[in-house]
Amino acid sequence: MTVAIAPLTTEHLPEAAALLDRWYARTRKSLPHQSGRTAAPAQGEELLGKILAEPRVEAVLARGGDGALTGYLAATPLDFADDDRAGLRAHPRSALVRYGGHALRGGREGVREDVLRALYAAVAQRLVAERRPVHYVDLPADEEFASAWFRSGFGLERVRGLMAVRPRGRQPRGVDALSVRRAGPGDLDRIGRMAVEAARADRGTAVFRPQPEGALARLRTHYADALADARCGAWVAARRGEEIGMVVLTPAAPGPVVPDGCVELVEAYVTQAARGEGISRVLLATALAWAYDSGYRHITASWPAGSPVSATHWPAVGFRPVAYRLQRVLDPRMCAIPQR
Repeated sequence: MTVAIAPLTTEHLPEAAALLDRWYARTRKSLPHQSGRTAAPAQGEELLGKILAEPRVEAVLARGGDGALTGYLAATPLDFADDDRAGLRAHPRSALVRYGGHALRGGREGVREDVLRALYAAVAQRLVAERRPVHYVDLPADEEFASAWFRSGFGLERVRGLMAVRPRGRQPRGVDALSVRRAGPGDLDRIGRMAVEAARADRGTAVFRPQPEGALARLRTHYADALADARCGAWVAARRGEEIGMVVLTPAAPGPVVPDGCVELVEAYVTQAARGEGISRVLLATALAWAYDSGYRHITASWPAGSPVSATHWPAVGFRPVAYRLQRVLDPRMCAIPQR
């Protein structure tokens, strides 16, 4: 299909949002724990409107020969200082296609990869000219759309899962001499230390993500407010006086694939020497019991797709994929070459 590429502006918001709403409504039907959300009010204009209002956003649309909108793409530049905690999970000079930042017109032929490539080529040229070598895409776990991105040079970087929170059922087997207690404000040093150790593990195989020391220092005190907030929960596991694990839960912001009444598993850690004994399952069961009693009915978590531990463990305990973060890393030498 031959398409014409042009800037995407707020003038095009209604027709672009209509594409997005149709895609998201169709995709939710195939995702877990989305019952009751398929008839939810359309959110396309709100999502895309916020993106287009961001400074320096790179946004384009594509029209077919008949003048109909066939797709759009909007990428937001990301810039993080060395001590910014967001730099633990993203390149300090990158760009992100947020939820709502792209959509394509469907049809009998499925996702038009040629349209996607044309849109990305237009945006990527500008991003590289700005010396941004890493590009991310957040999208629902729509395999057809994800495959179109894969065939455009992207890979799977992170997975977001969702699990129902149910009344207490069968509990995991006990662990010898293990005690689990609720953490409070006085445990900030403990929670911070273990959160840093969990983050440092991402430097290793096969995640290989830099963890700047300045950002890790920020992480040590990040959960001070959560430990004092009744809407959040944290627990520490100990054995024979040694602290060997923890979990932290905070309220999750509702979004395209995250329902209301959802809590997020933002931290989970078990020391290397204590892994494989079921400690993580005991901590999670304790947290889930509290979450249900606190009115939460779903729990979400995300994990690196390349982690040999997380990518196996979290699906095994019941999290089902509802969203992906995709990533393309360009040769940094390209960002040193003037783009024509």
